[in-house]
Amino acid sequence: MAGGGAVAQDAGSEPQAGFQIEDVVVTAQRRSETAQKTALSITAVGGETLVQAGVTNPDDITRVVPGVQVSGGTTTQIYVRGIGDYGVTAQANPAIVTNIDGVVVSRPQAFSGNLFDIERVEVLKGPQGTLYGRNASGGVLNVLTVQPKLNEYSGYFDATFGNYSQVGGEGAFNLPLGDTAALRLSYQLNRRDGYLSDGSEDDDREAVRLQVRTAPNERLSLTGSLSYTHLGGVGSGIVPIPAIPGMSPWSGITDPRVSAVFQDIVNQTYVQSGGQSVPPFLIDPLSDSPLFRDVKSWAASAHLEYDLGFATLTVIPAWRETDAQLSYNFNYHYNLGAPYNAAGDRPDGENSTQTSLEVRLGNETDRVKWVLGGFLFAEDQTTDYQLRAGAILNTLNKMSLKTDSAAVFGQATYDLTDRFRVTGGLRYTSDTRKAFDFERYAISPMMLGMAPSPMDCTPPNGAMPGTLCPIYNPTPGFYDSEKTFNEVTGKVGVEYDLASASLLYADISRGFKAGGFNQSVALVTRDALMPFEPEEIISYTIGVKNRFLENRLQLNGELFYYDYTNMQLSNPGFDGDNSVVLVTGNAAGATIKGASVDMVAMPWQGGTIRASVEYVDGVYDNFQVQQPANFVPPGRIGCPVSPPTPQGVVNIDCSGFPLLRSPKWSGALGITQYVDLNNGDSLVFNADVAWADKAWLMPDFHPNQQADAYANVSASVTYNFPNDRWHVALWGRNLTDEAIYTGGGGLQHGFVTGWTTSSIAPPRTYGVRLGARF
Repeated sequence: MAGGGAVAQDAGSEPQAGFQIEDVVVTAQRRSETAQKTALSITAVGGETLVQAGVTNPDDITRVVPGVQVSGGTTTQIYVRGIGDYGVTAQANPAIVTNIDGVVVSRPQAFSGNLFDIERVEVLKGPQGTLYGRNASGGVLNVLTVQPKLNEYSGYFDATFGNYSQVGGEGAFNLPLGDTAALRLSYQLNRRDGYLSDGSEDDDREAVRLQVRTAPNERLSLTGSLSYTHLGGVGSGIVPIPAIPGMSPWSGITDPRVSAVFQDIVNQTYVQSGGQSVPPFLIDPLSDSPLFRDVKSWAASAHLEYDLGFATLTVIPAWRETDAQLSYNFNYHYNLGAPYNAAGDRPDGENSTQTSLEVRLGNETDRVKWVLGGFLFAEDQTTDYQLRAGAILNTLNKMSLKTDSAAVFGQATYDLTDRFRVTGGLRYTSDTRKAFDFERYAISPMMLGMAPSPMDCTPPNGAMPGTLCPIYNPTPGFYDSEKTFNEVTGKVGVEYDLASASLLYADISRGFKAGGFNQSVALVTRDALMPFEPEEIISYTIGVKNRFLENRLQLNGELFYYDYTNMQLSNPGFDGDNSVVLVTGNAAGATIKGASVDMVAMPWQGGTIRASVEYVDGVYDNFQVQQPANFVPPGRIGCPVSPPTPQGVVNIDCSGFPLLRSPKWSGALGITQYVDLNNGDSLVFNADVAWADKAWLMPDFHPNQQADAYANVSASVTYNFPNDRWHVALWGRNLTDEAIYTGGGGLQHGFVTGWTTSSIAPPRTYGVRLGARF
């Protein structure tokens, strides 16, 4: 399905006469066109296909779109052809833009919980620097919801029951409001126990969306949307990789049995080093901070379209606020809201308030298609969290962030002949990033032997557990930092109709991911925060999209080459106040080349076969970082490590290693069979397997950090009653119960060799889905 439109017969709908492949209409280029006529790498998956595949959260997209790796649970991490972002903090920027109904979602926590009542999902691969701009260096994921329908009473309801005590429901109701307006109310809720042994990776979410559309005449259309999502429960968890002998691969690291194994490894490390490594009492493998998740997101937007005659005016104002309180355990705790003392005091977590406004003019004539636009984006963030790894690291960290971004853009496609077209586009973006009100406190007990804070605030001087001790906070505003990044991105392309149903295209595109600031003090001056610069990518793509055999065979292919520079990577280290931090810097450049092929065929009545394969060869050309020598005991890093300098720093050279989350081969194979039972009833059989080659998950490149190849097998059978009014489906996913490690966990523990953690996909799940449509 890579490189073209993913076409699938909607379960329960009767095949077209002559059983032809249906066209999928997309709006990825800010105009409506079929995926087969869109001259870029795009995969579009329809809403009914998503339901049949059980796609209810972003991580599930990996199973339906080859070349895309999604993990991280609550803090969604999306990698497309090896391009993504490992960071999960407020300072991090995604490399893949996520949009809901044309509105950018800046925080990964706010994206989860929105995949319900969906018209389609569009995945654009490669930099999209013209029409989408900042943070689209690797691609774009567009979610398009079902819109209110005029003059129609309709709706649906689906109830799902599955193992791990799953109970869920989803539905929508469409109500006409006279002849020129309509309302659509959509909702979703789900409850499921965690599939990890410590209770994590549960599913506790609820969401509601209200949309009102009015079209008083043929020239004007206005849609308003209000939505709310809540993610609760235990939340995301991680597991040791490889699995501990004798334990299930789905054993969470806060399981006491797993924690005991970790403590044994720490003790062995201490003994083997002759007592020179970190003493075991400084490690807090289990912690008394419980895993939990409490993420709330509110959103409002409007979408206006008005036909001016010479062009269509589109205006999209939007607002979103996200509050996140949660707790991770990567063998250190990352707490956004867990109590840190006996009095119940706790961090405030992360808050993000974003506003945006996009204004476009666009038109199509016989010879030219064009769009001009402007974009404004502002985000105010606060982050207040605790990092805890026992007495050696127990800090409270606070900071405010502000982003102001403005862009102007334009793109046009001109028909030189009836068969040959050229495209050009440019975008200018000005990004201003601010970081201020930075504070860091040690939470007693903590060893601050090298920190410049007053030592009488820490043990053994009698401070009570939970006491906050300032670490190098001279005066308010001392670390306030600001930087503006100006970028020009764009695209040039050509396309040629080889035949009426065959399109050849090629393009060169440039994109960037925004820079910003770390929540850490500059090493030398100690009077500002450590910045990181934007990363940049230039892509070269050539592809072909074909239909054959009277629209019964679709065959698409693509070749691509990416030049990736100033790549942002995160690694542990010390900052200017000698605190242990995860520092993001521009540490690498990479070359990515590959190919994709996808096929859809309808060789017999009611039957659809889908097959796709993607090859990605991504290598770090230059990947060198420096870390404190005591962070790099022998055997912890798989890359060459230099001898320590007199300052106790080592150089790590990972040049030549493959990109993270980038399996060299991935693909999917599926079949759907529709059977008419001649009495108005029907059966739909569906089976799919998504597979991927081995891939590196984390940038230490220790052998334990490479996930094995896998095949994820899913199947379902759906019985549809007459007129598709009712249906019942039996479904199963990961039927072979394969352990599929997805990354998104912690780095190897900074002081312990041989201990690595990762997120993991669900084990075998199965259940029944009951539904009605009206």
